[in-house]
Amino acid sequence: MQNPLDKWRTNQPPASPPAETYNRNRQPQPPPVPAPAPQAATGQKPYEAFRVKDRGAERLEIRRVLGESHAPSYRYLMDVSFNGDFGTELILIYSFLMVKIKGKQMQPLLRSILEGTCAFIQDFHPQEFSPPEPGAAIIESIEIIAGREAKE
Repeated sequence: MQNPLDKWRTNQPPASPPAETYNRNRQPQPPPVPAPAPQAATGQKPYEAFRVKDRGAERLEIRRVLGESHAPSYRYLMDVSFNGDFGTELILIYSFLMVKIKGKQMQPLLRSILEGTCAFIQDFHPQEFSPPEPGAAIIESIEIIAGREAKE
């Protein structure tokens, strides 16, 4: 007996067998390792003045090459003082700490701090980092004033 649907079927070649048969003892392959970030010919790390997170950050990590680092919570940030559109000076005033930041092209950094999305800031040191791209933000110094020093 002939199948009534045969007249609508096209003549197709038979399906090829699967390229790989299932083997329950086969171990899964590890994911590929991402390539490391490019470094300058001198072996220095690439410089990144700050990093913005998609969502709000809980803390602002303040990284200093020649000093202690801090990570105060955004909830204690009381005021942000800056020199208008110049983008060269920025002061973060916490209830227990004051952070003076000097640099160049810091307008995007300021915006991310005001929005609470900046994850970290990092000062530049020529012996530690390769120079940033022209026009990129650069933090020349970060000064931390804590305790009694902040009241004077």
